[in-house]
This record gives sequence, C-alpha cells and structure tokens, in this order.
Amino acid sequence: MNGGAEFAAKYAKRFGHPIEFDAPFTYDAVYIVVDAMKRANSTDPAKVLAKVSGTDYKGVTGETTFDAKGDLQHGVISLYDYKDGKKTLLDVVKM
Repeated sequence: MNGGAEFAAKYAKRFGHPIEFDAPFTYDAVYIVVDAMKRANSTDPAKVLAKVSGTDYKGVTGETTFDAKGDLQHGVISLYDYKDGKKTLLDVVKM
C-alpha cells in the first residue's frame, strides 16, 4: 500500500491498536463514495452510482479507478501463507 505505513501509524495513534485487516480499504471506499457524491452534487444513490465510473482516486491502498460500467479496474489480490506465526507473501494476482 502506497500510504500504508503512514495510515497504520495514524490509526494506531487514534485507536490505540494496530490497524484492522479491512481498515485501509474501508477508509478508501468511504472517500471514493464521498468523491462521487461531490461530483454528483447529490446523495441520491442512482446519481452517486452514475459518478463512480469516473472515479480516479489515489488513496491509502493505491490508485482506484472504475470502468464505464462501474467495475473496478486494475484490481489486485495478494495471497499470503502463515508459518510459525510469520506472514509470507506467496503471490500477487492482478485482475
């Protein structure tokens, strides 16, 4: 994650414990929706959804863009293995 270390430090300071698994993704998702609401100048779900396809958001987890149908572009799935309590990256699958 591009902003992962800074986000983790701010999160730990504010909440008093390490980041939860989904915290960075949720953080970015909220700001993506807020951005779409601003561009739609509305909170109407249909109007907001229509603006998601124009999203180009650079956040904690990296750059997030959507195609004309609103589907995520350039998605990534990271696969990990855990042995003896140690996390090891196995592979990164790009969509």
